[in-house]
Amino acid sequence: MHELALSESIVDLVVNCARQERIARISRVVVEIGVAAAVEPQALEFCFSITAADTAAASAELVINRIGLQASCDDCGSHYAPETLISPCPACGSFARNLLAGREMRVVSFEGE
Repeated sequence: MHELALSESIVDLVVNCARQERIARISRVVVEIGVAAAVEPQALEFCFSITAADTAAASAELVINRIGLQASCDDCGSHYAPETLISPCPACGSFARNLLAGREMRVVSFEGE
């Protein structure tokens, strides 16, 4: 379960940043996870509560914003939102594409006092 390692990284990052900002308690952590990032949101939430225990983020709410797929067609240049990773370009039917969004994993912000 790589969600555990991802959760540990998120907690380490926000706790270290909070320490630098002299924030004693983190109340909310916002992350963006692409739908193609191979991360199960419920597993990440579960792991977050475990890895955040006994830290400044112990009672923090984890907010997961899902980022949909966005692609550009290498053949016709169209930008589109594929339904799946193997969806063809709706304009020309090509499978040659560049994925522009949908694989990201990033901490957007955290709140605390």
